[in-house]
Formats: sequence, structure tokens, C-alpha cells
Amino acid sequence: MVTIPPLVGVVEGGFRPVEIVVFALWFVGYFLFYSATVWLKSRCKKRYFPPVRLYGLIVAALGLASLVGAPYLWRWALVFSPLVAIAAWEAWKRDERSLISGLDTIAAACLMIPVMFDIAGDGAPGFAASPRAWLLTALFFGYFAGTLFYVKTNIRERDSNVYLAASVLWHASWAAAAFVLAWRGEVGWIHAAVWLAIAIRAVVVPLLARAGRPVSVKAIGFGEVFTSLAFVLTVF
Repeated sequence: MVTIPPLVGVVEGGFRPVEIVVFALWFVGYFLFYSATVWLKSRCKKRYFPPVRLYGLIVAALGLASLVGAPYLWRWALVFSPLVAIAAWEAWKRDERSLISGLDTIAAACLMIPVMFDIAGDGAPGFAASPRAWLLTALFFGYFAGTLFYVKTNIRERDSNVYLAASVLWHASWAAAAFVLAWRGEVGWIHAAVWLAIAIRAVVVPLLARAGRPVSVKAIGFGEVFTSLAFVLTVF
């Protein structure tokens, strides 16, 4: 989730040298996010602050370098700031594994697609106003949010009927949307078939666990790797 969206934005939008700096900013920003989460959960204890300071300084330097190469990127701070605030609040509440926190993080990651499109377009026409950029953003948000539901229904919320119902509804809705997009020629039929397979998995695997045949956490992890590859390759 950290690497795929920005790389998709580069592949689809086109490469500019400043994107290397922005990718580094995003990647180090993830380490800052993680260390800041630990620090906030500890109620700001001093022993957890050094990595926050280190990563914060690197992020500040990379942020300035990004603005030198692409000054218009400042406007994306307006988009990301509320997401950062939500993540910080969830960490302060020690509820960083909540559904809200997960969806918030996924939204931030997927927005790296239009950010890279914006750079490829050299800031015009503004906010990466490319239908393709926002279609990819929506598709990747749908996919990664679906993995959040899927993993929860198999691990932390495996006995929750509410989570299972929400997961099935989420995946079924996106699978249906994918077939509509395929019919309109905006994605390939193979990509729609991947969505269908993901939706079927969201039903079958949790029900297998309830029937006494659970899939191991390791298998679920490897399954996500292969599913992500199939999703990315077919979306192009």
C-alpha cells in the first residue's frame, strides 16, 4: 500500500525527476507516521521521540526539495492535513487499528496517484484533474479498503457478523462496479474477473474458518501478495 499507488501514478502519468524526491518524501513519511504513532500512544514519552525527530527532519528536508522542484505541490498539503489529523487523533486514543484509522491511511496512500499525475502534468490543469487518475485512485481505494475488511473478518473480527456482512457488501459492490466499467471500456474484462475472484474470496475464506477450516495468517498474507500483483497487472 505504501509503494504501489505512487508507482502507479508514475507509470500511468509519466516520469519526472522530481518524482524521485516526492517518492522518497512519501516513503520516509511512512516511517515518521509509524514512529509518531508509537510516540503519541505513549503519551509523548521522551524515549520514543528521537526517531520522530530524525524522520521529521528528513521529511522537512525532502518536503522543501519537493517544493523547489514542483512549487504547486503545496496545495496537496490542504488535502493531506485532515487525514494526518485523523491519524494522529486515532493514535492518541490508542485506537490506530480501528476501521476509521485504516480507511484514513488507505485514502492517504491512494491519493499519491493523483499527486504523481499532478507532477507529470507540471501542475496543470490543477489537482491532477485527469479522469484516469481519479478512476485509478477510486479502484485502488476500493481494493485496499477491501483488504482491510477481508483481513479483519479472518483475524481480529472473525466472529463478527457485522464485519462479514460489511465485507461481502463492499466487495460485491466493487465487483459489480468493475463489470460496469469493463462494459464501458474503462477497464479490461480480466480486471473485472479479478474483482469477482476477490469478492468470492471475501465470502468463502471467512466461512471456511467458521466451519472449522481456517486459513492461516501466513497463507492470508501470501494470498494478499498474489492478489495485489493480479490487481495491479490487470488494471493496466
